[in-house]
Amino acid sequence: MITVIEVGTVKASRGERVTGHLEVGRTASGYTLAIPVIIVQGNDEGPTLWLNGAVHGDEINGIVAIRKVAFSVDPKELKGTLICTPMCNPPAFQVRHKLSGFDSLDMDQQFPGNPEGLLTERIAHILFGEIKDTADYLINFHTIGRLFLGRPYTVFKLVDGAKPELLEEIEKTAKSFATYLNCRVDLRTAAGELPGRVEGALDVNCIKNGIAAFMAEVGSGGRLEEENIDIACTGIRNVMKRINMIPGEPTAAEEQVTLTWRKFIRCNEAGLVFMKVKPYERVAKGTILAEIADLFGNVVEEVRAPRDCYVICARFDPVVHTGDRIAFVGSC
Repeated sequence: MITVIEVGTVKASRGERVTGHLEVGRTASGYTLAIPVIIVQGNDEGPTLWLNGAVHGDEINGIVAIRKVAFSVDPKELKGTLICTPMCNPPAFQVRHKLSGFDSLDMDQQFPGNPEGLLTERIAHILFGEIKDTADYLINFHTIGRLFLGRPYTVFKLVDGAKPELLEEIEKTAKSFATYLNCRVDLRTAAGELPGRVEGALDVNCIKNGIAAFMAEVGSGGRLEEENIDIACTGIRNVMKRINMIPGEPTAAEEQVTLTWRKFIRCNEAGLVFMKVKPYERVAKGTILAEIADLFGNVVEEVRAPRDCYVICARFDPVVHTGDRIAFVGSC
């Protein structure tokens, strides 16, 4: 029976909520880089749920949601342990950018990390070492990029070699988060859906190590959105109820859609984009998603839906160049 949970400087015994830091590096000027850690350990045994935020430095909503839940949970009513790293990428958070300001790496492509690599690779190695030795479940919080308008949705991945019962548990847990849109991403067929090293994602590496992990996308980057934060808080508590960490039944979603295909829609012309759709909207093939107008006011392009689909996110920043992303869509 584990009675003390230790991450970095944080040591939590049963019935305690403790805060501290996990040191991950230093700057040339001598400042310590550290990840804030919150541990809430219940009086009774149960699973360990890890909440991780801001793997990209401009993803603010997850930070606030994790913090709110961590300080509202009563350790006396909690079964198991809640471990929170609300901001896990200090160099990127410092400049409020998706990438590290030190080595320009995307941390969510660097797991399981490299103890002899660049700073971001080393941070990923330190963080993942703690996670894989401790967590039973993990929610990795993201937002869509700051150029877009988004509403909360989940992403759960089918990882080659993972046990079917683990993948089933991940899907059930992700859907208990209770968002309208939920993305089932089969990594064997999703090549090119998103750029970068997909196998380096935190949730993928957790799944490879037997941890039930999924992503919660909770709105837009670079902004603090109270409505999306509240949805995320409810989602976390739903998950905790589902895995019997806190009392009560999860709040069921009125309707849920599972997307199995996703695509970024790009413009061919340039100028200002005028969106005709919003996130969560269902559109038919051929529907005008957006109009592109040049700086004289002439409509130079109508961007249409390639198939019947749902709008996952829509462009917020109106300035677009040739080839820019204007929407993210998905279908069942």
